[in-house]
Amino acid sequence: MTLLGRPAIVLTLGKGVGPSSGKRSHKRSRPNDIGDSSGGDGAPGGIRQVVRSMLRAQKLGVLVPLVYDADVVSGEAVMEAVAGLRLGDLLAAAVAEFESGSGTWQVHKQRQVEPAGAGAAAETALKPLPPELHRAATLLGRTLAKLHDGGQVHNDLRGETVILREHDGAVVLTGFSRSFNTIVALDKAQDLAALETALLGEAAVAQQPQLAASFAIQLFEKVLSSYRSSSHLWSATHNKLAEVRRTGARQQEQQQQQATKRAKRDAEEAASEEEREKGVIAHS
Repeated sequence: MTLLGRPAIVLTLGKGVGPSSGKRSHKRSRPNDIGDSSGGDGAPGGIRQVVRSMLRAQKLGVLVPLVYDADVVSGEAVMEAVAGLRLGDLLAAAVAEFESGSGTWQVHKQRQVEPAGAGAAAETALKPLPPELHRAATLLGRTLAKLHDGGQVHNDLRGETVILREHDGAVVLTGFSRSFNTIVALDKAQDLAALETALLGEAAVAQQPQLAASFAIQLFEKVLSSYRSSSHLWSATHNKLAEVRRTGARQQEQQQQQATKRAKRDAEEAASEEEREKGVIAHS
């Protein structure tokens, strides 16, 4: 749809009927987890929380879709439809171009791989980040530094919520349904760690998971590098990020151990059932 000749979309964000929705507070505020009983597109704090978070981010210098209209009665908002490529789609396109040999960075790849003399193994290990992803990561790091230094986290960073605007390549953040205000370094570190996890998760289901994972890792590291050089509060966030990563690694290891135990138990139960069936057939 269009509004006054401009591309627009209508989002049902919910009325936010939870106990804390719609209330202003100078204290640290998170969207409540109750959400809207009438449904919506996943905005726990409802339309008020989403629009306020977007306007706050905009005041901090972060590019977000323009909010044309917001109706707190129906829980619907009319917003700018940003034309551009989502970060996840850009990552997928980079993998496809790299595999086809049509990317502009292929010459750089060949120059570094050929002298290595390690054949396919060296080529697999070296996956230089395409310039498009390099630029996107730089801009995203600066954007997140502005947001975090201003006392706000996005809380839903992933390939789908980051758009590279079509006409100038600027980073536009969308999906503020879980954003909240905070000055706590741990919250900011978790925001960054969630982005890393999301990028690796999207890479895992790509057509070339190893290549996509290589790009995702380098992409996130470039985001951190840009974030570090742009944020005035980087040190505390960096320390907490290491802590969050260690915790995530332990949790992942525990999940893998539990999955292994379940698989082993299922295999033993299947073998036991098979033995019982053989026994019944033998006695009959």
